[in-house]
Amino acid sequence: MKRLLLVLFLEFSMFNIQCSIAQDMSHIWAVGTAVPGGIQELTPFPNKQFKYTGRLIEGGTLCFRNKELPTASGIRYLKPTYEDAYAVTNATPFTLAMARDSLESFWVVPLTEDIYRITLDLNKKTLTGELFRPWNELFIVGGATECGWVTYTFLPFTRDENEVCAWDWTGDLKERQEFGEPRRFKFEGQNAWEPKALHPFTQDEDILQSTQLMAGTSIDNKWSIRQEGYYHIRVDVFRETVRAEYLGPNLPSETTGIESLQTGNDKRTNGQLYDIFGRKVDHPIKGIYIKDGRKILVK
Repeated sequence: MKRLLLVLFLEFSMFNIQCSIAQDMSHIWAVGTAVPGGIQELTPFPNKQFKYTGRLIEGGTLCFRNKELPTASGIRYLKPTYEDAYAVTNATPFTLAMARDSLESFWVVPLTEDIYRITLDLNKKTLTGELFRPWNELFIVGGATECGWVTYTFLPFTRDENEVCAWDWTGDLKERQEFGEPRRFKFEGQNAWEPKALHPFTQDEDILQSTQLMAGTSIDNKWSIRQEGYYHIRVDVFRETVRAEYLGPNLPSETTGIESLQTGNDKRTNGQLYDIFGRKVDHPIKGIYIKDGRKILVK
């Protein structure tokens, strides 16, 4: 009986430890001399992934932990299973280690670059890292678009001339019964289905509520519209973010040059153009802009 009670006690203790560890992993920080400023918090994603995007410095130290301060209670380090594990890697397993193992929890930074993208998957307990290559194209496709699901007719985004990984699209999304899944759409990294695609984390996610997206997955989720009309959508393929604005049910169908549309906002901008997210624009391309309190359509 005593032995049975001891076994039950040990199992209960292990369960409590595992629960405690799981609860502690709501934040992850990258720390070390390879990280600009010495410490940066990773971005959490809905699928228990955390992502680091940006600069790392060759020869510096790099480790990941769940607390901002190294002296905090309940601190855990993500310790690579293999010695001298690289930050640029396919899925490499890690374990959750105590503070005493911090010196064995470093990852090797092979190059100094601004385009590191590192994904920590807490479900699989793996780290995947890459030097991100900007995409050459981005398209929208789906039953809610005028192209439907027809290959090689996808509607192109326009690259932001100041941000190589940011893309903008303005157009009409509505229920189109002539196509399958008439209110749905997704994004493709080429004018065809493979290999690059971007999806929401949940099926029929409202594009106006969506902020993050996932790439490189076999889960074919699609966004859905709640309102028919014109949208402006901005996608950052490096940081895997999306922002959308509903522009209204109608926009001029025939426009050459620039046409003004009253926004109901009397704020003046002294003739300067701004995009719909409030950023100053000196060289406008196709899309919607704000000038002297009015929406401007450049087509």
